[in-house]
Amino acid sequence: MRFLAISVIVALFAASSVQALDMKSPGADWTEAYRKGELVIFTKDVEAGRRIVAIAEVSAPPEVVFNVLTDFDHYPDFMPYVKESKVLSRMGDSEVVTYARIAPPFVSERDYPLKVRMTRGTPMNGGMFKVEWTASPEARPEVEGVVRVKLNEGSWLVEPLQDGKYTRLTYTLLTNPGGLIPAVVVNMSNTIAIPELFKAVAIRSAEKAAAEK
Repeated sequence: MRFLAISVIVALFAASSVQALDMKSPGADWTEAYRKGELVIFTKDVEAGRRIVAIAEVSAPPEVVFNVLTDFDHYPDFMPYVKESKVLSRMGDSEVVTYARIAPPFVSERDYPLKVRMTRGTPMNGGMFKVEWTASPEARPEVEGVVRVKLNEGSWLVEPLQDGKYTRLTYTLLTNPGGLIPAVVVNMSNTIAIPELFKAVAIRSAEKAAAEK
């Protein structure tokens, strides 16, 4: 199944790459940091840290993509750099507190507890799914030798295309990674980490969609 997903990844993005390339900047003060095939990334440096907007379209149904994005306990199986991920608590079906620990290249490990709110697609909201989060650093004690990321706000917007057969996926993030990190390493997130993130979600979604057929 893994081979199948990888082999069709080009097809997943090829059908949408022309539309992705037409995606416009969020505003005049944003920088287009990356544009290749299926993915466009914009950045904006602010006093608190860096804002990111990344957009792509994939050939998987929105509900499948949403289920992949909210499969927090299995992030280490497919998400790049994630060493540990778990749900710490649940508040009904739409809100959880999660914890993740990552090992990005060239820097110390980072971790971050998050308060996550999930909205499922319905006819009333046009079938759009959403995952939104804010940092919740007090939810778990800090780990010695691991940098705690205390600014982490973002979302995944999962929009249906072509009668729900495809998905437009928009990722937003405001973060400050903490610690002393050279600018060149921070900028690697635009050209390496985020493209790898989108690819991982697309491959996992392809696997899940194929399994459901």
